[in-house]
Amino acid sequence: MNLWREYKIINMKLINVSKKGTLKFELSDGRFITSYNSGYVRINCNDRIYQINKVKKVYTGYRFHSMDDYFYKRILIHCPQKRYEYIKAWINRNIK
Repeated sequence: MNLWREYKIINMKLINVSKKGTLKFELSDGRFITSYNSGYVRINCNDRIYQINKVKKVYTGYRFHSMDDYFYKRILIHCPQKRYEYIKAWINRNIK
């Protein structure tokens, strides 16, 4: 019997720190979360890697073929402590 599945307890264990300061965490459900010094936070699910940083819509100010021209930009978290807090909050919010 896995208590973490029954009571939805997720453990996060630091398994690797690279030379450039990248932190790799393993969750108790087998997935990996990687925190990069550049500010990106990614999660490895099965055969795909997803960015979990927040995004914001940025307008370029131009109109092309009657459509507003915009793009999405990732909000980077440069402070390591804030990245760690963001990862903990993301786990509490998204893993049930």
